[in-house]
Order: sequence, then C-alpha cells, then structure tokens
Amino acid sequence: MRDLREKIEGKVFTNEAKSAIALRQALANAMKCPICGGLMEPSLSVSNDHIHRKQDGGTSDDANGQMCHPYCNTGVKN
Repeated sequence: MRDLREKIEGKVFTNEAKSAIALRQALANAMKCPICGGLMEPSLSVSNDHIHRKQDGGTSDDANGQMCHPYCNTGVKN
C-alpha cells in the first residue's frame, strides 16, 4: 500500500489522493457531540438536548438546544 503522504508528481490527483482529501475534509468538518466530543452521524441517531436543563430553568427555545448522542443526553448528563 502506498503512503498517502508521499509526494506524487503530476497534474492529476490519483484516486488514493482524492480519497485522502475527501476523508481529511469530512473528518475536519464532521459533527461532534458537545458532551463527549465523539463524532456523530445525524442520519443514524442524534438526540436534541437542552444545554441548560429544564429543571434548572432552561427554556425550550432553539438557543438552548444542541444535538448530541442519545446516550450522552440521557446517561452522561443526568
């Protein structure tokens, strides 16, 4: 397997270089859970969380909301 960091001469990106570029950008811009910092996949499973808990006076407006892992919302915070 080729080291993707090695310099490759030429005017056209190889398929490996294209994959490395896409992966690098996707990971840099991926959604992260604000509670645990882990990567999230919104199309699979997310939970809408109150940043300031309702029982502590937090409201249900969008400014007090965040998306996180369901486990982090129910298991870690409470």
